[in-house]
Amino acid sequence: MATAGGYGVPKTASRFFNADAQRGEIKEFKDELNNPNKDKKKEALKKVIQSMTTGSDVSSLFPDVVNCMQTQALDLKKLVYLYVINYAKAQPDLAILAIHSFRKDANDQ
Repeated sequence: MATAGGYGVPKTASRFFNADAQRGEIKEFKDELNNPNKDKKKEALKKVIQSMTTGSDVSSLFPDVVNCMQTQALDLKKLVYLYVINYAKAQPDLAILAIHSFRKDANDQ
């Protein structure tokens, strides 16, 4: 029987635990992205993008990330754009959902 990490845990069980850990991480990201503190949002976006670049699927955070665009902080907007551009290639349906936010952002003075 194949084991994960030499601890006698079957590989199928380790995938189950990894999925649970990822769901917990997504929940944590979601909570941080919805925090009213700008600095906490920025750190959360950095963590999301880091996870995204390491291959984790963080597409379920799309609405939360797009909501972060409603700010005057240019650094936050850049992080949101980076996230959206990445998922626009792979999942164009998600990118279409962000068009309203982009148009509103472009019209803000």
